[in-house]
Amino acid sequence: MATTLRTCRLAAIAVLIATNVHAQSEGLPRPVADHHAHLRSVANWQLVNERLPVVKLPGDLDQLLRDFERNWQAPDNKIALAAQFTDSGLFQYADDWLRGRAAIRMMLVGSAGALKLRAQAFDADQRSGHVGGAYGFYRDTVWVDQGRFLFALRRDPGTPWRIAAANLTQTTPSPKPARDPYSAADYIAALDSAGIRRGVVLSSAYLFAAGFRDVTDEAAKVRAENDWTAREAARYPDRLVAFCSLNPLRAYALDELANCARDPRIRGLKMHLTTAFFDFRDAEHVRKLAAMFAAANARRFPIVVHMRTMNPEYGRRDAEIFLSQVLPKAPDVPIQIAHLAGWGGYPPPTDSALSVFADAFASDDRRVSNVYFDVSALTGVSPSTAERLVQQIRRIGIDRMLFGIDQVGAPGEAWESLTRFPFTRDELVRIATNLAPWLRPQADR
Repeated sequence: MATTLRTCRLAAIAVLIATNVHAQSEGLPRPVADHHAHLRSVANWQLVNERLPVVKLPGDLDQLLRDFERNWQAPDNKIALAAQFTDSGLFQYADDWLRGRAAIRMMLVGSAGALKLRAQAFDADQRSGHVGGAYGFYRDTVWVDQGRFLFALRRDPGTPWRIAAANLTQTTPSPKPARDPYSAADYIAALDSAGIRRGVVLSSAYLFAAGFRDVTDEAAKVRAENDWTAREAARYPDRLVAFCSLNPLRAYALDELANCARDPRIRGLKMHLTTAFFDFRDAEHVRKLAAMFAAANARRFPIVVHMRTMNPEYGRRDAEIFLSQVLPKAPDVPIQIAHLAGWGGYPPPTDSALSVFADAFASDDRRVSNVYFDVSALTGVSPSTAERLVQQIRRIGIDRMLFGIDQVGAPGEAWESLTRFPFTRDELVRIATNLAPWLRPQADR
């Protein structure tokens, strides 16, 4: 009975919360603009979905794979295959593991068929190593991709490699799209469905210059993606505004900024410090970012910056460096800081960084006079954290908050999610109607 009453009480609370949320959002105006959107070109899709190249293995590792292929062919005799494993070797089987040679030999009887292993990565020392890659087969001369494999390897000195663990995961490679996966037309349709009039399209060119990638002809591909984004946004000149993007640490960054500034279709610059592997604790990094801000300011080019870095200690110190050494280089242009100085949600590092800006606004610091923040990707935020977030936003000023989605599609859902935060109705109306300077009529900027 107690459990039933508790269940009923929780259900009643859930209904009450849902009712309050509905009452909060009912009658609210829809946002006039989405200030943080990305399109996706075929080139961008290929980049994100590209396969690692096939690599040439040392002779002993290559022999291990060729033996595995051959031993797999025998459906009724897995003795040789099992012998390739260590005494306690693991083999992924259905939703569990086979452990030991006896189990592998027994349970894999009947498993066979054409199999080819193509190595894409490996590493090894004297006693341990690993090989990962793709598995499938050739139909005539055409490769048929079936999945990915990973072998963890061990050996004693002077003995051949044996498999300590084998994982073969079946996958279904996505076919190359026949058209741009998320074009300006797709984005306009999403905005229309949500009743949102304007959108700021931030180029994804920075992904070609990510710190973890080695892209051939990187500078040319960054420029091509910026051009594609500008061309797409220009199809709807009364509704969309395009920003180019780049990695501020690259040697060609200033040249690319100059190219963007010459293009009348492009209205500003986006920099994503996470993917750039930027670190505020690195003086040379800070110098290069400050130079980008100064160059953008000289061209009166607005800036959107994703500040959060990969440094696990990111927080107040990083924001203080940005405020003192970078932001003063662009005193004449509006700056939009993405995700409230974080990268989504509202974890403690984001709160720590945002506190620096809240303090600056509270003390009328002139360095933040042109600073705005987009409220986007605020997922997974607990009620207590939401209260803290709203308090920080109020210290900064509701008029500095710009609605954004930072995802493909669903702008209406992003707005409904924001209405669940403990803002007043008046505050939500103001956030919905706030416009960044680059979207306002010329006389209002």
